[in-house]
Amino acid sequence: MENKEILAALKNAMRGEMDSINIYQSALANSKDTEVINFFNNMVEEEQRHYNYLLEYYKSINNEETLKAIDTKDAENMIFSENFIERIGSNQMLFSAISVATLLEKNAFEFYQRSADQADNEVLKKFFEKMVTWEKQHYDNLIIIADEAENTYWQKNRFEPF
Repeated sequence: MENKEILAALKNAMRGEMDSINIYQSALANSKDTEVINFFNNMVEEEQRHYNYLLEYYKSINNEETLKAIDTKDAENMIFSENFIERIGSNQMLFSAISVATLLEKNAFEFYQRSADQADNEVLKKFFEKMVTWEKQHYDNLIIIADEAENTYWQKNRFEPF
């Protein structure tokens, strides 16, 4: 992968991270529940951190500097209370935000996997592999939320099969 391609990939990834940040911030505005607010705040912070890592790599490559490994910690599996699931399933905007965020996270980890597979630089390859791990964890957490909140969503909105 040449520098021009790497820079284009990093810009695309930064755009994806900003999309996620915007979805999570929008969801924040639609809840007064502390647990829901804490969840979306945490997601905004993580996506902002990802964006900053991408930006750092972008600047390093653009300035033809040697890439440095980024010291990172892994995201943790989250446990969601019944109240949290109830709040998500009861609010159309929050449920929709989870659905959209799930797609964004899936797109992100698939993109990062392709980027890791194409990376010639070992540091960059490891970076993209770490991003795969993070975004896959986000995706897995969102799938759990969506699956558990779906029944509440259908009941609250009185959707019935045709």
